[in-house]
Parts: sequence; structure tokens; C-alpha cells
Amino acid sequence: MYGNLWALFIIALRALWRGRRPGIKNILADVRMLRKIFPAKAIKIKNSGALVISESGNDMAAEINGKEITVYGSITIKNCVILLRDMTFNVEKVGQKILSDGSLWIENTLFLGGMGNLSNLNIVSGGIVQGNISKVSMVYIRDGRYNGTIGEIEKWLHISNSRGIVRGSIGRIGEVLYLDAGEFITDTLPSIEGGYTVLKEGKIIRTDGTPWPWEAIMGNISALKEDHEIFLFGSGGNVLLGTGAAHVLCKEGTDPYSRYKTENIISSNRFYRLSDGKIREVALRSASNQQISAQENKFYSFVRLEIFDKT
Repeated sequence: MYGNLWALFIIALRALWRGRRPGIKNILADVRMLRKIFPAKAIKIKNSGALVISESGNDMAAEINGKEITVYGSITIKNCVILLRDMTFNVEKVGQKILSDGSLWIENTLFLGGMGNLSNLNIVSGGIVQGNISKVSMVYIRDGRYNGTIGEIEKWLHISNSRGIVRGSIGRIGEVLYLDAGEFITDTLPSIEGGYTVLKEGKIIRTDGTPWPWEAIMGNISALKEDHEIFLFGSGGNVLLGTGAAHVLCKEGTDPYSRYKTENIISSNRFYRLSDGKIREVALRSASNQQISAQENKFYSFVRLEIFDKT
């Protein structure tokens, strides 16, 4: 607190020395906006304006345009209640190579308000988010809830815990829906454009409590492209595949044990396709042709898997 007061004093002196208006009123207005989301100790004032301090101690730029707040970096909000009236909160990436860049973590927090664009939304440890989201790259829910409308999820939605719940509507999922556990409660199924969905103990149900039939879910899964990469992990899953491709690619490590893990994954999950309106069980096996054009590196390679009817 006292550090920010001293920073304001220095900014005012420098501005007066150069014959300019200090701009203190604008900085204080930005701080008041940021205080709607972040505690005072997480806000720092510098010559460039108000910044937000992450848990790791890094300074993150913040922009306030009218009733829209944008933070650049990765931020955790925990142990509080946030109410944003007629405001929009965005978290944007700074770079492109760091997975956590642009991540918003909601922990043991009730967040009521709208969000515009997010890179990663993670709701854990009893977090609750209620409000609409325009676009988000990835959504991960462990022990938490989301209630609202999401226009677009660019990559995937993953619910990993039995206490994870999404209630509302999602317009488009660009890649895949993973439901290890928990519930996705909706009266409107999203378009799933990655060509597959993985259901383990998780359920997709309507608001009246009735489950969505697999035929309806699979009708919203786009066709698989030939040699499309799919990501599978663990066992006991029901993998709903789109129509189209005869082969898919699976990434595996370059160590000798990785091929065994791949074989175990494709044998311990069940695969289904929709054919003429009926669900058919299929299976995967290593294809005879392993000449693959997909780019590999020293840490992983690809294996081509053939999709065939299970008799």
C-alpha cells in the first residue's frame, strides 16, 4: 500500500517537472477497477500505470477500457467472492510457447460476471464461475462448477472430477470433449469439430435430468479427417468417433515401453461409430503402413491406427 503511494508521488513529481499533468486521477480510476477483482496487495503502480502481481511475483500488464478489464499473463484468483456488474474480464497470452500463459485459475472463489476472451480457464478446489464467456481456448474443471453460456471453446473441455459440473450451453468445441467424471448439463449439444469425444464416468444430461442418447451426441461430432491425431489416456473410456477416416494417428514416446502403453490404451477403451443412424462398435489396431508425414521429434513419434468393425 505504502509502496503504491510512494509510486504515485514520484509519478506526480516527474510529470510536474516535465510540465505535464500528472494523470493521477486516471491511474486511481484504473486501480479502483482492478480492485473489483484483485486484492490491494496484488496491484502495483508503476510509471506505465497499474499492474497486477501474479502468485509467482511477476508483474502483469493490465488494461482498462471502459468496463472491460484485460490482464496479460497467468493469474490465480482464490478465497474470495467477485461480483462484476456490466463488466467484462479478459486474460490474454503474452507469448505463444508457454502452456500456462494466459491461464485463469479460479480456486475456492465465487466469480459472478462475464468474461470475453481467455486462453485457459481452470476451475478447481471448489471454485464457481457464473457468467457468459465469448471465447476460451481450453476449459479444465476438477472440483468446481461453471454455469453460463460459452460461445466457443477453441480446443477442449475436460471435466476430471465427480464434483465437476458444467451447466449451460456451448456453441462450438474446436477439438474434443473429455468427460472423465462429473456432469455436462445442457439442453443444446455443442458442435464437436475434432472428430471424437471421450466419455468415462462423466455424463451429458438435459436440465430435466434425462441423459442425452449417444446417437444425438454422435450426430454433433464432425467427421474425422484421415490421419487425424487423437489424444487418449487411461482406460475404461467410451470413445465416440466421427465418421469418415479409416485411420487415425496417436502420439507416443520414443522409448520401447511406449508402444506397449499405446496397445494397452486402445485395448482398454471401447470405440463406437454412427453408421446409418445406428451405433456400431469398432476397434483400433496398428496399421500395416506406418509411413507417416506428420512431424515428429526426439521425444515422441506417431503410430498410425486402423479403425475396423468389431465382430
